[in-house]
Amino acid sequence: MKAIAVLLATILLAGGAPGSSVGEEVKRQSPASQAGAEAAREAKALPATRLVERASFLDTGEAALARLDTAAALNAFERAAQILHAADTEIALVRSHMQAGDYRRALAFGAHTAGAHLDVAGGPLLYAWLLHLGGQPAIARRVLIDTEARNPSDRLVRAVQAQLGSGAPRATDGLLTPPLRLAPYAEAKGLPPSARVAGSAVLLPDGITAVVPLSLLPRSGRLWLRNGLGRLARASVEKRLTAIGVALVRLERTLPLANELSLAAGNAFPGSAVFAVEYVGASNAEAAWPVLRTGFLGSASGDSGERLLGIDMPAGTRGGPVFDAAGQLIGLALPGRAGKGGERLLAASQLREALGPALAGAPLAARDAAQPPVARPREGVDKIYEASLRSALQVITAP
Repeated sequence: MKAIAVLLATILLAGGAPGSSVGEEVKRQSPASQAGAEAAREAKALPATRLVERASFLDTGEAALARLDTAAALNAFERAAQILHAADTEIALVRSHMQAGDYRRALAFGAHTAGAHLDVAGGPLLYAWLLHLGGQPAIARRVLIDTEARNPSDRLVRAVQAQLGSGAPRATDGLLTPPLRLAPYAEAKGLPPSARVAGSAVLLPDGITAVVPLSLLPRSGRLWLRNGLGRLARASVEKRLTAIGVALVRLERTLPLANELSLAAGNAFPGSAVFAVEYVGASNAEAAWPVLRTGFLGSASGDSGERLLGIDMPAGTRGGPVFDAAGQLIGLALPGRAGKGGERLLAASQLREALGPALAGAPLAARDAAQPPVARPREGVDKIYEASLRSALQVITAP
């Protein structure tokens, strides 16, 4: 079974080949090697039937994740963890929390997994990936440097370094293989082989409508939107707003909302901290977690009232949500206009003016719009990213 192979690989990494002296590993006196030796010792002390049972739990958990049943996955992986404290199980638990949209818990447990199982590269690699996605690339780089020092010839370490260093990280090939798997599982029913990820969109607070850049709409009309939890919905254009370069689209089913998602009552000030979230485009319809980038809002661009986004973004199609330091949605990112600087922010006020009834039907947005702007406490970047797993959508098109 696949899980048994993973177990054997873990034992080999942790304590050497079966029959080798665990004591030789402990003599290294490093926390990583001692943890690995302990895992090897525990595994060797278990009856074969328990190892088979553990492998079955791991396979059951992975199958549950693949069908997006995170409760069943967590239950199976936790039962496997009760049999043996090992890196592969904890990596799977971290991924289960991510699949459920619980980024903060995934990040916290990812830190534990990376520190407790330094002898297995997968834990630190997953932790570095999650740090980078959540707007902490400097810390992610430090984790990767330490991981490379312990695993100088590991191909997965090199692959993660290359992806995170590219500015547009994508999980491909070996980075999609459990237990590591650096992307969510996802629904794909109805997607043709020619489907591709064209860019990003923003789910509005009603959960059934979204704002998509006009440039991403396919001539064929074949359009789907998918969130960071892997939930997919077919969509159709309800209204084209050419003056501001976006379209209001309606989903065939409601997607889950972020808790306390709200549209900012007023426009953000230039120089204020902002957080832009987007998906990396792809030539296929692969699922992914979005990437959050931080910066400071730019000045006004021309007479339109638009603001320059002010965040250093890699080449891309834009369209994702932009949040302020309080975690409020202040607009969405759009490509810059020719000769007028870099990317721009389509502000909340422009959305309200253009969408009118569409936003009035969203309780949170209506409540906020009726109140004067007030100072709100800052939110942690991890909480902002967690909300974006539901409010930031992949735009998937097909010819």
